[in-house]
Amino acid sequence: MNQESPQTPDTSHSKASRLADHILPSSATMIGVCMTVISLAHLIPKHSISRHVNDLLALDSLLFLSSAMLSYFSIRRPMLAEKYERLADSIFLIGLAVMVVVGFVVAFELMID
Repeated sequence: MNQESPQTPDTSHSKASRLADHILPSSATMIGVCMTVISLAHLIPKHSISRHVNDLLALDSLLFLSSAMLSYFSIRRPMLAEKYERLADSIFLIGLAVMVVVGFVVAFELMID
């Protein structure tokens, strides 16, 4: 009788890399949000601020893309996972902060028109 032992957790998928499992899909979602808001920003009456909003959102998309890529690399490369994940986390938080600033700018722009 050949009994298999219960599966043990994958050691290459350490506790540190669990954060990367959340950053990767969240960053991908935020890229889509940025692209959607860039499209919607064209509905704002043309003032000088709307161009800046598009530029900030394009930069924000790049930040989220960088975060997603670093998160992916941390999952795929266990030896450097902690370094990549820490960087992905920092960039993701910066991207969120930029998104909040853009949200306030858009809200302000819509209020004054």
